Amino acid sequence: MRIVLALGGNALLRSDDDGTVESELKRARQSLQPIETLLSGREKILITHGNGPQVGNALLRVESSIPKTPPRPLDHLVSDTQGGLGYLLERTIRNLILKNNGAREVLAMLAQVEVDSNKEVFLNPNKPIGPYYSIGNETELKNKGWYLKKTDKGLRRLVPSPKPKKVVELEIIRSLFENRVLVITAGGGGTPVMMTEGGYEGVEGVIDKDSVASLLACELNATHLIIATDVDNVWVGEEKTPLRKVNKNEIKKYYEKGEFPEGSMGPKVEAGIRFLENGGEAAIITSTEKISLALQGEAGTIITN
Repeated sequence: MRIVLALGGNALLRSDDDGTVESELKRARQSLQPIETLLSGREKILITHGNGPQVGNALLRVESSIPKTPPRPLDHLVSDTQGGLGYLLERTIRNLILKNNGAREVLAMLAQVEVDSNKEVFLNPNKPIGPYYSIGNETELKNKGWYLKKTDKGLRRLVPSPKPKKVVELEIIRSLFENRVLVITAGGGGTPVMMTEGGYEGVEGVIDKDSVASLLACELNATHLIIATDVDNVWVGEEKTPLRKVNKNEIKKYYEKGEFPEGSMGPKVEAGIRFLENGGEAAIITSTEKISLALQGEAGTIITN
């Protein structure tokens, strides 16, 4: 098998965690232990991961430290969390491999992802990021040039979420993948960049990580795209009927009917469909605890052609 595994943010941090590095390490061990045999084996594997809460915390640190320290652009914060979480995951996976007497090499690396320059996306930001702010701070926040959304909890900053076009470091990643190095890359969807007359420049935005996982899976000719989330199955209808084994045309009909929320399951299903349409064998959406069973066809939502 040739596997691209997209770990959801819950694999590293959940709402009831305290957000410390120690809790992230504990959560990473809990999430990855059920697949330690797979990680230690000979399958070709690439791992991507979420970074939403960590970027939110990084934004808070930046805001609270001004003017003592200079602000940092969002693309740099995405890179900062790519590196930090990549280190945490690499160390955790190396220890699991050692425990299983494995010999696989592991490498965490940053990835820049060139994004679509569609102006509409940048004129109409729709991706919430960072903490909630008091309604009373609206004028001050707008003076920063931020786009804001009012919610029951307060104001939320919105940033663009452009579509990924290509991973800049793809050929390096491909070489490592083909040599069975377990690569951890494109965390949080990778760092968004855009080609300009002067070369690549960073973009103030975030990329959907599942879209990038699907893109990488297609480019690496993966057989399986696994999207790990906080539920065992995708479900449909008011009764929340779980989908188990389903073909891409069937789940596409559900997707087009609006069965899957845009902010949660929608991008995951879309990523799975796109992967299959580009030659993949199976897209699996399930919890980290059920990945091994899902690869045996005994758990999760398994989408095939």
